[in-house]
Amino acid sequence: MMKSLCCILVVIVVTIVGPLYSKEQQTPNAPADAATNCAHVVTNQTVTELRTFSEPMEVSRGVRFIKGKDGRLIFKHPLKAPRTQIFQGFLPGDVVFDAETVVFPEWWGASAAGDPALAGTNVTALNAACAAVGKSPLAISLSGVYYINGKIFPRSRSRLIAQKHGGFKAIPNLVIPAGEYLVEINGQSDVILDGIEINGNRANQPQDRAHTFGGILVIKSDRCTIKNSKVHDCNGPTAGGALGNGIRTLKATDILICKNQLYSNNGCGINLYFSSHNIRVLNNKIWNNTEIGIESEGRNGGDYKNYRNSEITIADNDISGKTEPNRPDDHSILVDWTDNVVISGNRCQKNNHNGIEILGSHKVDVARNYCAANGDVGPPRYTWAGVRVGAEGFGEDGRSYDVTIRDNQIVGSQFGIYIDTASRVTVRGNKISGTPNAALTIGARTTEVKTSDNDIQGTK
Repeated sequence: MMKSLCCILVVIVVTIVGPLYSKEQQTPNAPADAATNCAHVVTNQTVTELRTFSEPMEVSRGVRFIKGKDGRLIFKHPLKAPRTQIFQGFLPGDVVFDAETVVFPEWWGASAAGDPALAGTNVTALNAACAAVGKSPLAISLSGVYYINGKIFPRSRSRLIAQKHGGFKAIPNLVIPAGEYLVEINGQSDVILDGIEINGNRANQPQDRAHTFGGILVIKSDRCTIKNSKVHDCNGPTAGGALGNGIRTLKATDILICKNQLYSNNGCGINLYFSSHNIRVLNNKIWNNTEIGIESEGRNGGDYKNYRNSEITIADNDISGKTEPNRPDDHSILVDWTDNVVISGNRCQKNNHNGIEILGSHKVDVARNYCAANGDVGPPRYTWAGVRVGAEGFGEDGRSYDVTIRDNQIVGSQFGIYIDTASRVTVRGNKISGTPNAALTIGARTTEVKTSDNDIQGTK
C-alpha cells in the first residue's frame, strides 16, 4: 500500500478471532507513517473473545473497546489514541501490547486530576497498564497526580516514566497491611522507574502501625532501576521502626538506585534489606528522614550468616539528618552484616548518631567521604563519630573484618574515627578536625590495626 494512502476506515467485526500470537517477525517500533497506514476504529466495539490486531490501529476520540464475556485484546503494533479512556471493563492482563510502545493509564480510566475519590479506579487502571506488557518493553507514561488507595505492581520489561511531573499520592487515612509499600516490584526483571514521584501524604495519615507504608519495594527481582524520582512522606509510627522507608530492596539482585530524592519519610531513606546483592546506590539526595539515610542490613532476625548482603556500592550521595523536633534519626550510612562494600564520595552531615557506621561486615572500603556535624549536641551519651566501626552490643556477631578507612574528611563530629570490635583495619590519609572528643579511638576489642598519614587538627 502506498505511503500517501489515507487511513482506511473500518468497522471491526468482533466475532472474528485471531491467533494468540502471530508467527511473523515483529517490528519493534511502528513505521513513521503508521498513522496514515492503519486501521481506524470509529465506533464502539464490544469484545467477547480474544482479538489479535496485527496491523497499526488508530482510535477516534470517544470510541471504546468494551469487554464482553471472555473479551481480551492483543496489539502487535503501537496504538494511536487520545489520552482518554478507550478500554472499558478490562481487568489487568486482558489487554496486552506485543510491541515496544508507550501506553497511558488514562486508556483504562485513570485520572490525574488529583481527586482522592478516584483512587480505587486509578489503582485498577494503573495495574492494568502495568500488566499490558507483552513480549517487548512497554513504557507507561504518567502525567499529573494519581491518588491511590492500594498498591501498584510494575511488571517485567515495563518502564514507568513521568512527563514533566507524574506520580502517585496516597489518599488520607490509607490502610494497607502494615509495613507494605505503595509500589511493589515483586518477582520481576528489567523494570525501570524514571522520574516519577511517590507521595505518602504523611501529614494526612495517623502515624501509627496500622497506617504504616513505604514508597517502593523491590523484592525477589533483578536488573531493575529506580532513577530521577522523588519518594517522600511515607508513613510510620511516631517512635520509628524503619517501616516507612522510601525505597527497600529484599532478596534482590542487580539493582541501580540513582539520582533520586528521598526525604521526610518516617523510616530510612533507602534500606537494602537481607539477601540483596550487587546493589548500586549512587548520586541520591537524602534528607530529613526519621531513621537512617542509607542502610544495608544483611540479617534476617537473629540469623547473621545466611542472609548477608554482598557487592554493595554506596557512592556520591548527599545525606543529612536532623529531622523534626522530638523525632529520632540515626546515621547517614549504616552497613551491617554485608560483604564486599564500597562507601565512597558521600556527604554525611547533621545526623544525631554516626556519619558512617560499619557493623558485622567484611571487606569494606570507606574512602573519600565528607562527614560533618554528626553526633548529639553536647556531651555524648554514646560514642557517635564521623566514622565508626562497632558491634552495638552484638558481640562477636557484630565484629567486622578487613575494613579500610582512607582519605576521608571528618569535621565537627563528636568523635572522629572510632573503632571497636574489628579485625584487620587500615586507617590512613584521613583529615580530622574540630571534634570535641578523641579524633582516633582504637577499642580494646580491635586487633590488627594499621594507621598512617592521618592529619588531625584542632582536636584531641
